[in-house]
Amino acid sequence: MEPARYSRIAITLHWLIAAALAFQIGLGWRMGNLTAATGQFTAFQLHKSIGITILLLSLIRVAVRWWKPRPAAEPDSPWAKRAAGLVHFGLYAFMIGGPITGWLLVSTSRIQVPTLLFSTIPWPHIPGLHGALRGPVHEFSEAAHSALAWIGIALFVLHVAGALRHQWLLRQPLIERMLPAGPERLSRGGGALAYIAALALVGGAFLLPGTIGSTRGNVPPPAPAAAETPAGETAGDDAGEGNGAIQAAPAEAPDNAATTAGDNASVAAAPAEEAKAEAPRWAVQPGGRLGFTASFTGTPIEGRFTRWDADIRFDADALDKSDIRVRIDMASADTEDSSRDETLRGDAFFDTGAHAAATFRATRVTSTGPARYRAQGSLTIKGVKRPMTVDFTLAIKGDRADVAGKGTITRGDFGIGTGEWEATDRIAGPVAVDFRFSAIRKD
Repeated sequence: MEPARYSRIAITLHWLIAAALAFQIGLGWRMGNLTAATGQFTAFQLHKSIGITILLLSLIRVAVRWWKPRPAAEPDSPWAKRAAGLVHFGLYAFMIGGPITGWLLVSTSRIQVPTLLFSTIPWPHIPGLHGALRGPVHEFSEAAHSALAWIGIALFVLHVAGALRHQWLLRQPLIERMLPAGPERLSRGGGALAYIAALALVGGAFLLPGTIGSTRGNVPPPAPAAAETPAGETAGDDAGEGNGAIQAAPAEAPDNAATTAGDNASVAAAPAEEAKAEAPRWAVQPGGRLGFTASFTGTPIEGRFTRWDADIRFDADALDKSDIRVRIDMASADTEDSSRDETLRGDAFFDTGAHAAATFRATRVTSTGPARYRAQGSLTIKGVKRPMTVDFTLAIKGDRADVAGKGTITRGDFGIGTGEWEATDRIAGPVAVDFRFSAIRKD
């Protein structure tokens, strides 16, 4: 006998997938307005995670559809039944085809960005899609993914309209068969509330992505990989200092002040037994910049990091006691070009999936002239540690210091730009680094 209602597992999967699709559509709509500073990279990673989740749930739903008996179709005209069948078939094609074409897009991207489902579970790329296959498959999947998104939205609307038609025009209790509440509860006046709850679930899921990136730089930087903390620079020494070492990120993202509090554990103060701890501590203030300039086919490309923090101990009268430590969230690189920024985060350049942060440590500071200094130390990027020297000017007025400086690195020393980007004919080897900020003396 055919049941009067869908099975509990079918109902659960139906509403989970509906909410996930609504969220995914809302997120896709929102992503076009995001930038690197407003969480674009995080949004794309979440989009991939939700897509794979929809794919897995949809495959389970197909299996349940064949395994569990379904209610009989309600009486209707032949054209309406054919239309309903086409819409249902199209929805399944959308729920499965959309994630697969997205997976193909990621797998055939020229720059391979690792996928971590919900920042936890590694998800592999589809193998065998390189060489001559990569270009055609990428173009096809890009066009198909975009088309399926719009087709899916149309099918979504038609599906809801068809259910409402049966419910209120034909007076057929179609929706009740897919609601979690049983007929007894619905008949006692819970039907309207159940409909409202269902609409609220889907509508809320669609609107939820609007909260992503509502403020610049609102996504806290990920924890650095273990390889990025060189020996002698272990995290946790500054756990008791709170946010004293750095109160805000650069001016481009002043609201990052709150995010740096937890990050200072990795920007450790010098141990108490060292003499360097006697130097005054300086807290970086809002209004700073940490930038870089690279040359691409002779054209300078400028960018900046919107999330970074620093722990500075400096004494102009006792330079040997100075100690400077900087931590940079590499995923916050912003060149005002979302495609280029996504490329920079890939494994060919910063590989932020495996190496979240870069660190700079300087323990030797010397004077090079009036109000001019040179800091010598080491820079660690992608787990590779190399010597680095920066020159800076310093103007101290009371408890306030204004700092501006620059340095240069060779990107090849850190494996920045591998494969087709390794040669320096298009992207020059040297990369200029510049910084400016103000700091307030803390002790």
